[in-house]
Amino acid sequence: MSEINGKRGVLARAFDILGCFTGGVPERSVADICAVTDLPPATVHRMLATLSEHGAIERTGRGRYRLGPRLWRLGHGVPDIRLLRDCARPALVDLHASTRLPVALATREGDRLHIIDKIAGRNTVRVWEQLGAPVLDEHPAGLVLLAWGGDSDRRPASRPLRSEEQFAWRQKLAQVRQLGFAHSPTGTQHTSPLVWAAAPVFAEDQSVSTCVMIGGRRGQHPPVSLGRLARTTARDISAGLRSGADDTPLSRTHA
Repeated sequence: MSEINGKRGVLARAFDILGCFTGGVPERSVADICAVTDLPPATVHRMLATLSEHGAIERTGRGRYRLGPRLWRLGHGVPDIRLLRDCARPALVDLHASTRLPVALATREGDRLHIIDKIAGRNTVRVWEQLGAPVLDEHPAGLVLLAWGGDSDRRPASRPLRSEEQFAWRQKLAQVRQLGFAHSPTGTQHTSPLVWAAAPVFAEDQSVSTCVMIGGRRGQHPPVSLGRLARTTARDISAGLRSGADDTPLSRTHA
């Protein structure tokens, strides 16, 4: 909907509100939504009532709001999303079953990493809590998405990079592309107990918007080995996406 008299249209404001519930924040209060969207409380209350009526938003027992089940059903009905889920889930399950490590499918949301599916045991719940939504260039999965993204020359940063920094950044992404995966730094100088690796999932048109990621413990799970596992699984998913796209009714009609 177009903007009228300097005000955002109803549909745009609805998406502003729905967007508040992404990035690892499943529930919001009205005050939270007002702060994020800069909308007045009366407008937020009115929009929440309409969205709740249509099942896009639901109110919790604590007077807070979260996304409703209708959005989940609509999202899973998108053909590309459904094909990705059908191809990725079995591969992720196999990877977790063979390693007993936390594995996930990730994408980007702005300049941050966003987990869209994960497989993990009960003992790895805190792993995902600690991960949060890191800035892309601070995590191997983010580096993968940047390396094969359309804006790979731009690094998420709080300040413009100097020319020598830009060169080092491009070299780093080139190394990721050459290796086929990214992994946490190795060496005794790194104190984080967790290491991660990630590899790109290629769509039918060879674009990359998702990646496979796997985590382990430093000193117990070599990051390069994790990277090879992620790369193998990502290749399996990519092959499934290609064969799944070729097997659609439209493709069969023109075969």
